[in-house]
Amino acid sequence: MRVCGVGDNVVDRYFNQRLMFPGGNAVNFAVHARRSGAHAAYLGVIGTDADGDLIRSSLQAEGIELERLRVEEGPNAFATVHMDDNGNNRRWGLCEKGVSMFRLDSADLDYLAGFDLVHTGETSRLDSQLPDIRERTAISFDFSERNLEYAAGVLPYLRAAAFSRGSAGDDEVGRVLDAAQSAGVELVTITQGARGATVCHKGEILFAPAVPVEAVDTLGAGDAFVSRLAYRVLTGVSLAEAASDAAQYSALICGTRGAFGHARPITREIPS
Repeated sequence: MRVCGVGDNVVDRYFNQRLMFPGGNAVNFAVHARRSGAHAAYLGVIGTDADGDLIRSSLQAEGIELERLRVEEGPNAFATVHMDDNGNNRRWGLCEKGVSMFRLDSADLDYLAGFDLVHTGETSRLDSQLPDIRERTAISFDFSERNLEYAAGVLPYLRAAAFSRGSAGDDEVGRVLDAAQSAGVELVTITQGARGATVCHKGEILFAPAVPVEAVDTLGAGDAFVSRLAYRVLTGVSLAEAASDAAQYSALICGTRGAFGHARPITREIPS
């Protein structure tokens, strides 16, 4: 299976620890798909600073194809993270998009036609180009915490959709499932924080409880679950087996600092 993460990348600067880590939803999805067994690529824009170098070197180390990676003069996107001691709670400080926002050109779209699945999300701001992508391949999309009013315009283009609903009750989860299934989405994932995730594939619905773990850092655990689940289900594994595997993998990622490791020291002053 060939998977491409398209859109956002970001360097997470951990204020307390003076460490920075590569991340971003599209990057994380590609890395976790590659670790799951997919041929994975990333298409996006990095800057010419140390943050951009970290994104590129980390993706190269993970075996991610970077044929359409762009480098633009200027700062890479970053986010400042204030983490508590147990890794479960975080507060976001200064975040900047840098040079990361872009439009897909005709060569990019032709390139994406060679993949089985393209993953992007609301933070990448490529919504207006989803019809162009959908003409060429299947799309996975991460809505994060965005509401169903926003999702209504995106869901019809998707094969897979992911939502974050950490404090949602059964009624809210049901509304999300109904909206996604009514739009024809094949695979729906609703991550629910420390409780686990509700997943649905072609009408089959189940709840995957979170695997107990002594968390070092929960950042990116949801992306790990979504990526592993999508890869496993879309390559023919049963939903129950895929969800169990995704929960185990997500717990493993909670034992890693950053979204998927690759720490680098921060040597400059970090704005809060």
